[in-house]
Amino acid sequence: MADVTFLDGLATISGKIGNTIYRKTPSGKTIAYQQRHYRQSPPTEKELQQRKRFAIAARIVRSVLSHPEMRKTLQNIYKRINKNQRSKTLHGFVFAEVMNMLKEIEI
Repeated sequence: MADVTFLDGLATISGKIGNTIYRKTPSGKTIAYQQRHYRQSPPTEKELQQRKRFAIAARIVRSVLSHPEMRKTLQNIYKRINKNQRSKTLHGFVFAEVMNMLKEIEI
């Protein structure tokens, strides 16, 4: 149930009405967002495989980019790729490459 309060002639709302949740941010703004709906069925084998691949890729990218020399080398490679054919960030570029490699070796 939502609470409505009046301050200086303005109404503020907080709480839940239907599937919409209203809350006040620390900066004073009131925001509204939809309540999350969780799936009823368990994830498929393919989805579980993708989650596993994503977790492995995230660990690899974090390790690779934390090494200064490897990061510098990858930045040089990243800069040489056409801007229209690369990710917006170095992290995204490396992550996409690692995901493609993991798919090729069927992990």
